[in-house]
Amino acid sequence: MADNNLNVSGLNFDQIKTNLRNFIASKPEFADYDFADSALNTLLDLLAYNTYYNAFYANMAVNEAFIDTAQFYDNVISRAKGLGYTPISARGATANVKLIFAGSTANTTFRSIVVPKNTRFNTLVDGTSYTFVTPQTYTFTANSTNGFADYINIIEGIPLSHSYNYNRTSNTQFVLPNQGVDTRGIAVSVTLNGNTEIYQRADSVLTINSSSKVYYVDADRDQKYKIYFGDGILGKQPATDSNVTISYRVCNGEATNGANSYSITDSTIAGQTGIVVVPIGRADGGAEIENIESVRFNATSSYQIQNRSVTADDYRRLILRENPDVSSLNVWGGEENDIPIYGKVFASVKPKVGKYFSYNRKQRIIESIKKYNVRTIDVELIDPTYLNIVPDITVRYNPTNTTRTPGELAAAVAAKVVAFEREYLSTFAKPFRFSRFLDYLDSTDDSISGTSAVIRLKKTFVPNLSGSNSYTINFGNTIQRLGTPELISGAPRHPGFGSVTSSSFTYQGNKSFFDDNGFGTLRIYYPSAAGRLQRVYTNYTAGTINYTNGVVNVSNFALTAFSGDELSIIAAPLAPDVTPIRNQILLMSQSEVNIVDDTTGKTVAVSRNVETFGQTATLITPSVRLYNF
Repeated sequence: MADNNLNVSGLNFDQIKTNLRNFIASKPEFADYDFADSALNTLLDLLAYNTYYNAFYANMAVNEAFIDTAQFYDNVISRAKGLGYTPISARGATANVKLIFAGSTANTTFRSIVVPKNTRFNTLVDGTSYTFVTPQTYTFTANSTNGFADYINIIEGIPLSHSYNYNRTSNTQFVLPNQGVDTRGIAVSVTLNGNTEIYQRADSVLTINSSSKVYYVDADRDQKYKIYFGDGILGKQPATDSNVTISYRVCNGEATNGANSYSITDSTIAGQTGIVVVPIGRADGGAEIENIESVRFNATSSYQIQNRSVTADDYRRLILRENPDVSSLNVWGGEENDIPIYGKVFASVKPKVGKYFSYNRKQRIIESIKKYNVRTIDVELIDPTYLNIVPDITVRYNPTNTTRTPGELAAAVAAKVVAFEREYLSTFAKPFRFSRFLDYLDSTDDSISGTSAVIRLKKTFVPNLSGSNSYTINFGNTIQRLGTPELISGAPRHPGFGSVTSSSFTYQGNKSFFDDNGFGTLRIYYPSAAGRLQRVYTNYTAGTINYTNGVVNVSNFALTAFSGDELSIIAAPLAPDVTPIRNQILLMSQSEVNIVDDTTGKTVAVSRNVETFGQTATLITPSVRLYNF
């Protein structure tokens, strides 16, 4: 009897074709057909292709129905709407500037000067002109020093405005026709019979009633946004034939981050000319519209935390959601500090560009999450600190197993060090694993027979050249305790060179360095002319070292100069694995690669000061500033 059942379990083309062939071959009328060489083979190909296409598109269509698997931006944001999430728009960079009205000191007729909203400023970035505007109206009050001078924010973007006729039955939603809209700058007004009302953006339906003058912002197709109003229950509904005016800014995202020079486009303000624009730091905070992967993460996270911040994870998700220019973030409770502080949450943020956020940008980060904060919890924002790993690498190789020269192999290993920093370090909570590091370098070339390394840790700071000062340098990892005999000029034999050293500085007229005695005491010395192992000590009690906690304290330190832009403290860790704590970020610095011929034991190439981010960037730890709600 013929088999009338078609096997539909096949998912790929070959399985589908086999199932179709077996189905037809089971029919008595096709018993003598050659399915491989006859025209039926072409027909089976056609049927199989058609089935495969339909299966493929059905699978894609189903995938687009779920936020975890959707690939098209419009579908992802549509799924996000179901979770009550609106994707973050593009953000124009913000700059803090000071306006000086040069002619105002002698002008007694002005007691205040008004700088209108959307006053335009111009800047050039990489040869391209961009527009910054004032996001609000500023009023300057006269003073006796320089007439009118104050700090204001200006935001990148071109201001636009559109008017619509509101009709309750046919025209209640208005799509802003441009991409690159910065939703922070949207302003909505409704006019009827000459009476104008200002509507505010709705942040939460919990505080909205039928008379609330609010508007809603939602994502639309093609990376655009739309505006709509309440239905008379959750927000006041405008009357039919009302005129709706929507003003907003169209920005260029990240393009103007770093801008630091501006000229005012409007030649006069309140009759004043010769206006000088003085920037206070570089522009920052510019960001592109939220991408698909970010929407996927933030939509589900936002649904979980329900726009309130209680736990450290809540703060982490909110800061990342509201500040797209944050590349890395760590949040911890105050109970995790070395000295516990209860009732506080600490957050440390790293920007996508550069090493630290500016003072004003950090204030704006705090403001962005302030409305979600539980009042019984205090939040403090601190700068990241950078802990440099200094590896002295030895690579043994067999020259007969590679076409690379020793110099080329050294360069290739150096490139792997750079890639390791980028892939495994450079953000919060990423530890340095010594065995992984060696394996990573071993994979550079098949000729490498083995890799070893000596690891040291380095932290940098800028000492004050005025008077005596004390400093605390926290490595956050246990430091070795070493003690070997040494010769000391002008002093008896004394335990240990120790495991702590430093870059050079001028102390009491000598080019000096730090070291420790292996028993927790920091000292200052300068090298004796008599020999490398002889040191002349000028301070035997310059500070203390807690080897277990990895903390170096420098006490009453007065110096007159130091080499470079910073002073480095270098320590040997007890274990080669290094774990960052709280606001620490690990980087590579001063890496040295030594290539050794495994057959002769001779060093044949050396690459010093490999250009990692930690080597090329100035990573001076700033004075830590705390910002409270």
